Amino acid sequence: PNDNSCLFYAIAYVAEGAAASNAVQQRLRGVVAAAVLADDDPETRGLMLGKSVEEYARWIKNQFHWGGENEIVELSASYGCRLAIISAESLSVMTYGEAGKVGYILYTGSHYDPLVAAPSMDAAASEETRLFASRDEDLESGFIELARTHNATVALKASQKRVKRIKCVGCGAIVDDFQAHCGEVEHDDNFAYECEEVELVIEADEALPEGAIDLTDEVKYFTFFNSSMSEFSNFYAAAITSPNGVIYPSGEHWWQSTKYLNTVPELAAKIQAASTVDDAHTLSHTEGHERHRQDWDEVKFEILIDILRAKFSQHKSLADALVATKGREIVNVDSDQWAGMQAPGGIATGNNNLGKALMMVRVELLASK
Repeated sequence: PNDNSCLFYAIAYVAEGAAASNAVQQRLRGVVAAAVLADDDPETRGLMLGKSVEEYARWIKNQFHWGGENEIVELSASYGCRLAIISAESLSVMTYGEAGKVGYILYTGSHYDPLVAAPSMDAAASEETRLFASRDEDLESGFIELARTHNATVALKASQKRVKRIKCVGCGAIVDDFQAHCGEVEHDDNFAYECEEVELVIEADEALPEGAIDLTDEVKYFTFFNSSMSEFSNFYAAAITSPNGVIYPSGEHWWQSTKYLNTVPELAAKIQAASTVDDAHTLSHTEGHERHRQDWDEVKFEILIDILRAKFSQHKSLADALVATKGREIVNVDSDQWAGMQAPGGIATGNNNLGKALMMVRVELLASK
């Protein structure tokens, strides 16, 4: 699966043949946490991890957190095998572990996949070789070539655009208006007036069909992901002071805390003081489960506007960055249907309320200049 636990799934498969499941990722996260907590020198280990071993143990057990090098090292030791990571970014091999058989894993830069050898593409799992007696140069050359092919495929897909269209089942024609097509085109006596949705690939040098949108068009759109790396995201670490003098480490702290100001004020204070956005989220989704204000859906857009007004009025560099997007539609690319929007196949889905709120604040900033 393409989620935050792909590393654990990949290692479990090559080391023991376990299929991906929630139980598997929880078990392996627990193994890593226990190993770190058992370290003979927790202070030094904490310095290496960037947090105390206790804090790390809690962090890695959260299924929304990615695994990486530290987790590879610990699981290699736990399984008693070596783990060879094939990097699609550097087209190189990095091996972890001192002894034992070797398992191979592909790392694309954002995802981990198990690599196995099999007699054919459709071979049964029982015919696969997942652990190898030793490192094999020929095998690794083949895996590097696989990584190179992956990169080429990603590059090709990035240059293409995909749009949804209607296909007439009767004659195979691709149409915009199926009803009009049925009235204009004569079909045989067995025609059942059926159609289906299909996806068309538009190459880089071809124009998109009318009505489709292309979020890669930087002239029309300014896009960002809702992550701590984006200055327009509520996750971005920019302290904000509310009108009543409360200081929040980020817009997301304010957003999550506000849900409970009237219903569970002590929880609102804990969220406001949370050390990270992840901690704020965890508090909100665990201790705050079904305890937020009842009118949240009705008031949350206005609260979002208040947060953004404060954020961009208190941070000039951020305000300058927002104003610099003038003339473009701001789109928060996110699977959250309320806050963000996606455009698979050129068809926009989602309300993009965060993008809309940012554009409203941008209008106010421009008017004040």
